[in-house]
Amino acid sequence: MCRSCRCSIIEELRTSRLSPFTETTCTIVGEFDGRVRDVVSGMKFKNHRGAARYLGGLVARKLISDGVVAGVDVQAVTWVPTTTHRRRDRGFDPSELMAQLVGAQLGLPVVRMLERVDSGEQKSRSRIERLNGPGFRGRRTRFDRVVLIDDVVTTGATMAAASGALRTAGISHIHRAAVAATPRRNVETLRAGREQYSTAA
Repeated sequence: MCRSCRCSIIEELRTSRLSPFTETTCTIVGEFDGRVRDVVSGMKFKNHRGAARYLGGLVARKLISDGVVAGVDVQAVTWVPTTTHRRRDRGFDPSELMAQLVGAQLGLPVVRMLERVDSGEQKSRSRIERLNGPGFRGRRTRFDRVVLIDDVVTTGATMAAASGALRTAGISHIHRAAVAATPRRNVETLRAGREQYSTAA
């Protein structure tokens, strides 16, 4: 990523109007708008690995500033996996790369705990289909307190479905974290996701 992009993102985050979240188990870096949106889109659709690493660093710093204590509040980092064909086309999974950066900066193990069991891309689905969320299967591990990483929260359904699968696999505490939430709907989408997540759990 160029210096200009990094400076623009820092300035946007300083002046962000992102509504404050009342949930203590969710961390969002900024709004999905402006340069943040451009960089996230470059990561997702133009295969910019450097952007994934940079954004992962932003997520890690925001987790720390939100007071998440590694080894106490959370024991490991996991991520919301992309579809198989998107991973094959890109050659990498953006959320996995971000999770690796978060794990490195927090000093936590990064563990694959979710398998995607549907093949549909959220981007091509209708709002109703998005609200239903994709399908995931959780893997049991020795960790029961984790950070769950995703790139963008839109309706909250993906995070809800992934969190429900982790709960089913025995995870007792999930701190959700993403680079961005869609503007003006950030609180509502996360609240809806939390309700779906509670139902799934």
